[in-house]
Amino acid sequence: MNLEKTKIMSNRSATPISINNTPLEFVNRYTYLGKQISFSKERNTEELNRRVAITWNKFWHHKEILKSQLPLPFKKIVMDTGLLPSLTYGCQTWTFDLKTRNKIQTTQRRMERSCLGIKLKDKVKNADIRKRTKVNDALSFAMKAKWKWAGHVARYRDDRWTLRSIKWSGPKGTRSRGRPRARWADEIVACAGESWLERAKDREGWLSLGEAFTQTGSMH
Repeated sequence: MNLEKTKIMSNRSATPISINNTPLEFVNRYTYLGKQISFSKERNTEELNRRVAITWNKFWHHKEILKSQLPLPFKKIVMDTGLLPSLTYGCQTWTFDLKTRNKIQTTQRRMERSCLGIKLKDKVKNADIRKRTKVNDALSFAMKAKWKWAGHVARYRDDRWTLRSIKWSGPKGTRSRGRPRARWADEIVACAGESWLERAKDREGWLSLGEAFTQTGSMH
């Protein structure tokens, strides 16, 4: 065990823990396997913002290609195989509320415009830009990945924690006033209904239904 990399997160009172007389640090967020974990109510937004920043760094790392006069097919390869996986890494765990969808679409559009040397003031339609770049749509890609993962988890035959967390109805008690926060399964329920865990067990039917779900993320 690497004590320097070992941290403690707790959503309750922090009880000091030591290993070999070395106290472990309590943190509010931690990056594990490339994804930030936290108890923050804005963790979805924080993680997406982090992915966007990382992806822009990759964009400028490949500026010799993306900002050059090379043919667009070469740029498409970099966008689809390098930037897209970076932007959507861990998207299976995201909640795709309107803010998240807009952030993903806006980020990809900015990168496409940068590749083409087009500015917002040029007033070129997004659809026309996409016809030129032909890159895979990031939002549709991310939502398809979430849909497939949701089906995979629903078909688990054991009672592992992943399935438990999906079935969990949330903490008991009185909910705070105001509009309830978006939940991970909200958009899945909207497409497949409250019984989506059962419907997902039909693999072929689930994949077919996923086409409609993915289309909700298509570029407009």
